[in-house]
Amino acid sequence: MHRPFEWGRSDCSTSACDVFAALWGVDPLAPWRGAYDSALSAARLIHRMGGHEALAIEMARRAGLRDGDAIGAIGLAGRTLVICVRPGVWAGKTETGLAVVRAVDRAWHA
Repeated sequence: MHRPFEWGRSDCSTSACDVFAALWGVDPLAPWRGAYDSALSAARLIHRMGGHEALAIEMARRAGLRDGDAIGAIGLAGRTLVICVRPGVWAGKTETGLAVVRAVDRAWHA
């Protein structure tokens, strides 16, 4: 998450999935890496998959993840993928740095 924001390389999805892969050896974003490189191509992918939540659910399903939150879990907070750093604290990449949220809409763990 230390690199500057860049669509498809260092955005909210790639950053959260990079951390998740480093922790658990599973990359939920693997099937879609390289599929987008701009806000427009990301929006097209999200639309094609049925929206943010539908894409996140499909990522979790393909990666064999289970519903639930715990330290190191990946979650969906609105339209952003985040990683659980401790109970009730989720961090995610933004265009201007890092955001911390207290709750997520859905979460999955390995």
